[in-house]
Amino acid sequence: MNKILAIAILLITTQNLISQTAQELNSKGIEFAKKGKIDKAFSIFEKAIKLYPDSPGPYSNRGNVYRMRKEYELALSDYSKSLELNPDNLSVLYARANTYMDNSNFEMAISDYSTIIEKKPSFSDIYFDRAYANIRLENYEKAKTDLESQLEITPKDFKSLANLINIKKKLKLFDEALADYQKIVNEFPNQPNLHILYNNWASLYRETEKPKEALEKINEALKLKKNYDIGLFNRAGIYLELGEEKNACKDFKKALKLDLEKNEHFEADEDFEKLKKLCE
Repeated sequence: MNKILAIAILLITTQNLISQTAQELNSKGIEFAKKGKIDKAFSIFEKAIKLYPDSPGPYSNRGNVYRMRKEYELALSDYSKSLELNPDNLSVLYARANTYMDNSNFEMAISDYSTIIEKKPSFSDIYFDRAYANIRLENYEKAKTDLESQLEITPKDFKSLANLINIKKKLKLFDEALADYQKIVNEFPNQPNLHILYNNWASLYRETEKPKEALEKINEALKLKKNYDIGLFNRAGIYLELGEEKNACKDFKKALKLDLEKNEHFEADEDFEKLKKLCE
């Protein structure tokens, strides 16, 4: 009886030692990663996995390294193994969802985000993340619902408000979008990219055939950022609609001098071709 008890105690002690040693290796790898020594961290996680294949931590951390290296399939495999060993770790599930996003697998990302929402709907930014995945799939109604849910949790979330406006524009809910622009500039008067919002606001007025209102908003954008190339190009198009060709060419030429065509957000459109021909 005493011998059996001794064996049982020995087994428990050995299991605790294994668990502790796996944790120690995992912690050591994390410390290397924090210091920027990623290759050393990776080696430690590899060692931990070989010695303790049933410990979930080293898999998720090796997955993080793979994700940093943009080896997404390997990262997904490690996150999945970690979740197999510890299904309740929502942080790992979130990392896997984000890696699916990195890998343009938006359906699987939505599946993981949805699981997190079922288990913990207060998980930080989770509705916004699922909304963004739905945007990438052009599921705009679902994205709208998710952004509205996110704003119920975090009413002052600028990125959710801004993206909700864009979704409403996609859904042709123009009156709602226009009202939201007013709301967002009132609530975030010191937001660093406010000029972009005013530019988008102007573009929406143009889309709804209200060039005078568009001019008012684009002027606000250019007050905030004088040498805003996209804004100057937008105003040139507005002046063109209003028949003010001299002002249109003045803005267009200035935008070109500011390297408009090299701006990653610029796309040559009908306005560009008209202005180019008019202002040569």
